[in-house]
Amino acid sequence: MENIYNYKTAVIPASFKDADLKTGIVTGYFSAFGNKDSDGDTIMPGAFTKTIIERGPDSKQPRIKHLLNHSPEQPLGKLLVLKEDAKGLYYESKIGNHTAGKEFIKMVESDLITEHSIGYKVIEPDNYNPWGKGDILTELMLWEGSSLTAWGANSQTPLTGLKQKAGKSLAETLLLKHAAVERFCKNADISDDTIESLLIYNKQLFQAIIQLTNETTQPAPGAATVPDNKRRAKIIAGTLNAYFIN
Repeated sequence: MENIYNYKTAVIPASFKDADLKTGIVTGYFSAFGNKDSDGDTIMPGAFTKTIIERGPDSKQPRIKHLLNHSPEQPLGKLLVLKEDAKGLYYESKIGNHTAGKEFIKMVESDLITEHSIGYKVIEPDNYNPWGKGDILTELMLWEGSSLTAWGANSQTPLTGLKQKAGKSLAETLLLKHAAVERFCKNADISDDTIESLLIYNKQLFQAIIQLTNETTQPAPGAATVPDNKRRAKIIAGTLNAYFIN
């Protein structure tokens, strides 16, 4: 991709209409308005108005794609609706009957799709700094909207947008997610490429669990102890086994 191609993850959790999954229609938000994201930027209402007219599904030459994980090799379906509303950039998409599309529907049904993201270019105002932070983004050229099996691309905030389950800590929520991915890989009839990508995601989950465990079990001030990650890994593995059994 060109260096003008940027990614930005929506903080609105992915949501789909169960009744429409049978017909392959999914709906959601690729982007949110008015909130400061993990890069310090804020996308404003109207930022997508021009690009939707010029490149959207109702334009003379539709160019905006619905992808999985920003991968051009993994198109999911055809965008039927793309519009702005009070919340953000809303979409409706007809998922294809190809392997990636069928597996995507299975992942939606298993609650493995948790976020959305956009691939875009900033139409630079006079004071826009492409290396800066805290920009107010008023016009974007949209290349694609992606459904994500993992988190957004900001490595400094890997847990941004993850919704905790009611009554569960963040670590427990991650454990449940980790177990769900493992079950899906074991039981679903999916391709090796999808399994490989989900296993990579699960490694990220495991590292996040280790990180959270380190942060919540810090020694008292002045104590000279070294975190025992191997021991923590065994505890986590045992907890995961308990989730599998249940």
